[in-house]
Amino acid sequence: MDRRYTVFRYIAYSLELLLLFILQTTPRLLPEIFGSKPLLLIPAAITISFFESEIPAMFFGLASGLCLDLGYSDNIGFFTVTLTISCFFIGLIFRDYLVISFLNALAFNAMFCAGLIILFFLFSYVFAGKGDVLYYFSHHYISRIIYTFICGILLYFLNKFLYKSLRDI
Repeated sequence: MDRRYTVFRYIAYSLELLLLFILQTTPRLLPEIFGSKPLLLIPAAITISFFESEIPAMFFGLASGLCLDLGYSDNIGFFTVTLTISCFFIGLIFRDYLVISFLNALAFNAMFCAGLIILFFLFSYVFAGKGDVLYYFSHHYISRIIYTFICGILLYFLNKFLYKSLRDI
């Protein structure tokens, strides 16, 4: 009986990731701000990791990373590896060491969204030797980081609601 809520919660998280993937990859569905769209699956995986233990968080990070690599990235495996590892450690940290609060979630969301997007930029543009790196970063990636972070705030409240309403009693 108690496992039923856990299964429903995991199904709800999976549907959320699927819907966010569809929102993110459908052309002209989300507005572009300064030529960039948010990467919705990064904050979704991070906020799921706040509420779940490390193993389920790792699998949701893996699923989000696979979707991001297939729909956004030319580097297959970058987001899969980084989100899997990040979500594992976020789940571990929030289970054992930190209290889940809005300010903690805000700080981790900002840090990991910015860190993963900047790391992706470094690997795909700077280390690849492409030109006009600073121009491209300032005109496309800064707005993508901010847009992703703002969407992450909304996803925090959605995942908090799902966790509280579908947890084992």
